[in-house]
Amino acid sequence: MLVRLAGEIDMSHRAEVQKAFDHVLDAGRAAVLVDLCDLRFLGVAGIDRIDVAVAELRGQGRSVRVVCADRGAVWRIVSLLGLDRQWPVHHDITRAVASLTR
Repeated sequence: MLVRLAGEIDMSHRAEVQKAFDHVLDAGRAAVLVDLCDLRFLGVAGIDRIDVAVAELRGQGRSVRVVCADRGAVWRIVSLLGLDRQWPVHHDITRAVASLTR
């Protein structure tokens, strides 16, 4: 399954992000890709929701990968907060998918 987040994620978008992850969490045992490549801004509400979802998915025993380009504002936030060491981050979708099939 793919969760593609785009545009800007701040407090006003928290419900939309929550709904997307609720759908994925309820969808069964499929592997999940969380694609951040089309985000221009990732605020605290989005970071929190992604962090909780990654933990919940892992808790369900599901494979999860977060895709975040290694440049730009979102990458700066992810790397500055050390989330690249906490989440299974890949810099492109091809590598993320390949890591799921190994």
